[in-house]
Amino acid sequence: MMKRNVFPSALLTLLALAVVYGIGATFFTAELERLVERTITPYIIDSPEVEAMNREVYSGVDQFMRSRHVRTIGYVCLAAVVLLTIVGLIAGKRGLAWLGSIGLILPIYAYFVIHMSFLAGLGILSALWLPFWGDLVKLGDVAYLPYMILVYPFSLVGIDIRLFLADLFTSLGLFIFILGVLAWFYARFQKKGTADFWIYWYTRHPQYLGWIVWSYGLMLRASLNRHIPIHNSNPGASLPWVISTLTIVCIALSEETRMKREHDEEYERYREGAPFMLPLPKLFSRAASLPLRLVLRKEWPESGWDLLLTFAIYLVVVVLLSLPFIMLHWPSGGGWMDWPL
Repeated sequence: MMKRNVFPSALLTLLALAVVYGIGATFFTAELERLVERTITPYIIDSPEVEAMNREVYSGVDQFMRSRHVRTIGYVCLAAVVLLTIVGLIAGKRGLAWLGSIGLILPIYAYFVIHMSFLAGLGILSALWLPFWGDLVKLGDVAYLPYMILVYPFSLVGIDIRLFLADLFTSLGLFIFILGVLAWFYARFQKKGTADFWIYWYTRHPQYLGWIVWSYGLMLRASLNRHIPIHNSNPGASLPWVISTLTIVCIALSEETRMKREHDEEYERYREGAPFMLPLPKLFSRAASLPLRLVLRKEWPESGWDLLLTFAIYLVVVVLLSLPFIMLHWPSGGGWMDWPL
């Protein structure tokens, strides 16, 4: 256990590291996508319409990045993440006896950053999908159902919450992500094998959940942006979001197998009390896992092959559920940016 007089400084340090990593990772995702759009995409697709769209969209993005020093803060946090990771690796390998809580936390921080760094690269998916915009990227449109359920009742009384909802998901996702990072750091600092407190009571994978919610907000924003229609329609970015989300879910499932192997009874007790990703009623959880149970004849994937099959199963389910949107050409007009108002 930590000494009581160390707790405030350690917790503040952990909070600062969680915030720095959260800002740095999300900024890197957005900046990486922008760089891909400007460097790789022009060589993949030769379209004056797309080039004009890119200029208009990313001029707005650049304006936002310059406002309130957003880009400067992002790069500072990203540089801090890289520097602290390097220092943490050195401290972890050489066993340096540093004073205060920083010396104990940095090796933990370095391990976490290396373990989670793949998340920052997932944002590139939407940029690489740009040449294929059209019906193909609509094959994940069933993902808009939560958005539809929330937006439609307000539209009946003339209230437009579409952009507000996109910003809400983005902010909420980042908040959940930072809380998850903080709890994970604290668990490692306390030398706990299983993080089973704070936000971990409500989800076993808060970092992944936060990233999914955050990226859902970005998907909504892309779908509601009036500056990026192609052929008088904005097809959105649902399929790239579905693919990245399924990737994250499968990685979380692989971690479940590892944790079960390393912390058998302890993790099993925790897993029985905390939901996998979302705190849903058991009826919904059972319905969501039904395709997996029907095909694999088991509750959880246990091998790499099981994970690949799980990814394929749910991708097929999402595509099939999204087909009515395409076949009915719905929503019509400008796409999701005009629905339902």
